[in-house]
Amino acid sequence: MSETLLAAEGVVAGYVRGLPIVHGASVSVARREIVTVIGPNGAGKSTLLKAIAGLLHIESGRISLSGREIGALAPHQIVRAGAGYVPQTGNVFTTLSIQENLKVGGHLLTAGDRSARLERAYIQFPVLAEKRRDRARTLSGGQRQMLAIARALMTDPVLLMLDEPTAGLAPKAVDEVFRQLRTLAEGGVAVLMVEQNAAAALRISDRGYVLAEGRNRFEGRADELLGDPRVNEAFLGKTRKTA
Repeated sequence: MSETLLAAEGVVAGYVRGLPIVHGASVSVARREIVTVIGPNGAGKSTLLKAIAGLLHIESGRISLSGREIGALAPHQIVRAGAGYVPQTGNVFTTLSIQENLKVGGHLLTAGDRSARLERAYIQFPVLAEKRRDRARTLSGGQRQMLAIARALMTDPVLLMLDEPTAGLAPKAVDEVFRQLRTLAEGGVAVLMVEQNAAAALRISDRGYVLAEGRNRFEGRADELLGDPRVNEAFLGKTRKTA
């Protein structure tokens, strides 16, 4: 594995102090990697992601990004440190245009940088360029997800975190989201995502983690997890074939 970009070690976190949902979970992401976190509902996957993004208080553990401790930083400080976060819901402003959404994503930038990032976003996501004046509410589910990703990329993050990026999407849109994430990783943006569409996500990932009850259950290369009968039976909905 190449240089570690994100290291979250022994994270204990939850929505109420003293009542953690994540009980010492650890994940790491290297540069140009896609890492997927899977597990049953209630396993603490989204909670872990929110804790890394600074949206939840961390009771214990360490989180570093590019060698810098970020566990005690506010969300906007973590964005400045190089992390982008795309929540599962409420990830676009439906009453604003595509261009206005992107400008909101780049509100921390200078006017010149914001203009340059807008043009880059339109090159990366041509469908957004075609609809730049349209309200976000007119977009399909897949197009909204593209907009949410493009908005998070406005700050030029080294790490992009996504919570259930394919939830509720049609199969064709799922394929497009995963294709874009693979392209981003190959271009230098590391990706950490939580996904219920576990098998499909692992197929485009480099490594994966399986969480259960807020703790690491399995971890390893994505192809190894896909081929592990324990992971298949418990978390991917597949059973061993019997003679």
